[in-house]
Amino acid sequence: MTDLDFSRSQGTKMSEKILTVACNILVFGLVFLMLRLPYQFSLTLVALVIAALLYMEKSGAMNAVFSLYIRNKGLAASSAIVCMLAIPVLLATFRYQSHIAVMAVIYIMVCLGVNFQMGSANMVNFAPAAFMGIGAYSMAVTTVKLGISPWFGLLVAIILCSVAGLLIGLPTLRTKGYYLSLVTMALQLAFTQLIKNIPYIGGPNGLSGVKALNIGGFSLYKSYTFFGMKLAPHFFYLIFCILMLALLYYIAVRISISRYGLVLNNIAQDEIAANCLGVKVSSYKLFAFLIGAIFCGIGGALYASLTSFVGPNDFTFARSLVFICMVILGGMDNLVGVLVGAFLLTVITEKLRDFSDYAQLIYALLLVIILIVRPSGLIPKRVRNYCAIFGRELLPPSRQNVSEPTDTQ
Repeated sequence: MTDLDFSRSQGTKMSEKILTVACNILVFGLVFLMLRLPYQFSLTLVALVIAALLYMEKSGAMNAVFSLYIRNKGLAASSAIVCMLAIPVLLATFRYQSHIAVMAVIYIMVCLGVNFQMGSANMVNFAPAAFMGIGAYSMAVTTVKLGISPWFGLLVAIILCSVAGLLIGLPTLRTKGYYLSLVTMALQLAFTQLIKNIPYIGGPNGLSGVKALNIGGFSLYKSYTFFGMKLAPHFFYLIFCILMLALLYYIAVRISISRYGLVLNNIAQDEIAANCLGVKVSSYKLFAFLIGAIFCGIGGALYASLTSFVGPNDFTFARSLVFICMVILGGMDNLVGVLVGAFLLTVITEKLRDFSDYAQLIYALLLVIILIVRPSGLIPKRVRNYCAIFGRELLPPSRQNVSEPTDTQ
């Protein structure tokens, strides 16, 4: 390689890095505007973003963006985290907008868990709100009834949701398709009725006074004043939730590109073929329910710590349908799509609080429109490019062609 070619290569890499950071700044700038603007302008911007995503997908620009991010995955991830942490700073004094941001982050966590089942393994789970409720009630009982630290409550939520994921996953091992959906639907309805009839956890009245997460004597959910500026009580809690989301998203990515993700996709394509190939289908189905339940439980625990109250109405079948709509809207088995779908639908929901009586109608219309216009979601799943992801190159042509053995007879 000559010096000229080397300098051109370096210039191309530098321009790609600048473009990667610029894309992240643009994306999170749009996120900030959707959170900050009044609902008329915010919903208009949401509609424009959806139209832009559909156009980029049709024109092939979305594939170019994904390739750009994969080639510069380290810079893309680090700059994205910096941009995400800039959102709480920009919303430092805006209480309502900060609340929407926290809710969006929590719902994204839950939807990442649902995606393991619906997206990766093609198991339609109608009970994500039940897993979220288990995590929320674990946090509530631990802090309110037992008076223990909320950090221990978060750990209890993870453990109980793991057990619940295994127990609920067991009845579904020999079911698939519509039967699997009916089983999870029955479990969701049973969970709602169960928590309504247990007086120890508040029954239909729920539990109030759930403690917020704290570090020492520093509460993460409290309004503080710095340099004469009163911060929203969500400021530090939003930062913590963003860091937790970054961790869960990294885990989801690693699972998706690992052998487990490939096997779950194999089960989704053809369960019988996977079984013939020696895949322990029942074990991987249990894994999908287990990891999905943990993600939902963490979201539920953080939700309880945020609202300081949990009740049966927060974890109904209708809430499960909302999470399913978020995953379908964004794009099943595409983690970026799940993130986008959960955020957009959360913004739509929170910005239309004045029309909450028509919330179910709005969800139904969105779901019908997406299934007709874009059944694969706003950002459909991609074929894994392991060579680009892990920075490996294909063998040269001379190494790929194996010479045929000569006939010595």
